[in-house]
Amino acid sequence: MKKHSVSLLLAAALAVMSGPAAAGKHDPMAIPQYQRVESTNGIAPTAARIKAAVIHAGQRRGWTVVDSEPGRVTLRYSPREHEVVVAVRYDDNGFKIEYVSSVEMNYRVKRGAPEIHGNYNRWIRNLAHDIQASPVFHQPASSAVAP
Repeated sequence: MKKHSVSLLLAAALAVMSGPAAAGKHDPMAIPQYQRVESTNGIAPTAARIKAAVIHAGQRRGWTVVDSEPGRVTLRYSPREHEVVVAVRYDDNGFKIEYVSSVEMNYRVKRGAPEIHGNYNRWIRNLAHDIQASPVFHQPASSAVAP
């Protein structure tokens, strides 16, 4: 009987200690800055071309366009049970990615600073990189993705 009680007590202690770890991983949330777009194909960036690059880069990484209006494209990424929604604001010179919402990403604000699962930061970094590297800006004008 004593062995059973000790086992239950040990199991309860382990459950309490592993609680915070099971609650999810939290990293400081990256807040991307406005990024200027540079063209290497001789065609100056425009809002239409940047919008095309945002959509192209998003689709390449598995993001879905959920809304689009002048100066803003809203994208959703939902691998497995996770979901992230971001707004990409753009103009004639560049873009900025902004957090909108998430599901199962452990988003919280702690001591005034947003925290989220570390994958969010990687997904946003990859999206920004792919927007900058889009063929809209880096292929010869005749073969660039249409705006």
